[in-house]
Amino acid sequence: ENKENTYRFFSFNGIGVQADIFGYVYSLIGEYTYAEGAIEANIGNKLYPIAEIGYGWCNHTDDTNGMHYRTASPYYKVGFNYNFFTKRDNPNPKHYIYGLARVGWNKFKYDVNTKDITDPVWGDKTSLHLTGADGACIWAEVGAGIKVKIAKGFHMGWSVRYKFRLTEKTTPNSKMWYIPGYGTNQSTCFGGSYSLIYDIPFK
Repeated sequence: ENKENTYRFFSFNGIGVQADIFGYVYSLIGEYTYAEGAIEANIGNKLYPIAEIGYGWCNHTDDTNGMHYRTASPYYKVGFNYNFFTKRDNPNPKHYIYGLARVGWNKFKYDVNTKDITDPVWGDKTSLHLTGADGACIWAEVGAGIKVKIAKGFHMGWSVRYKFRLTEKTTPNSKMWYIPGYGTNQSTCFGGSYSLIYDIPFK
């Protein structure tokens, strides 16, 4: 009886709050990083609707051309995780693999400064100094992850994500180098997460 009730797809079994600490790794290997938290609902131990909010920042200087790019902004994502391991005879597995899907968006401002560039024909020098340019992006993420129970009410989770841009706002004079929440500005990129999760059950 209890197992059947736990398994029912539309039963609300609790919420989880989590903090992604993978952004700290980015701060060690690059010139951008982020901090992110999330809250998710547990529907039948199978479907986990989730909302993520983070703050990304960047202070990057290109070693080749000397371009300096700076931005800092919050970002938002919504989507779900899907637990592949929940079954009728094992309704609440301690460890499991899940699939994920997200849609993310943000709106932010950025600064770009370049060194003097000499025109090869006329010899004129020019540079770009752009402050407070408007940027915006909407993107999608798909991927998979693993959750492992480490203590009562606590999980650790890892995920790998494939990201692709859906829309972006550009300016005539520059292109965004880094998009908070997305990463370096390419049509597609990969990302990851490492989270500590606290599960709050509902009886």
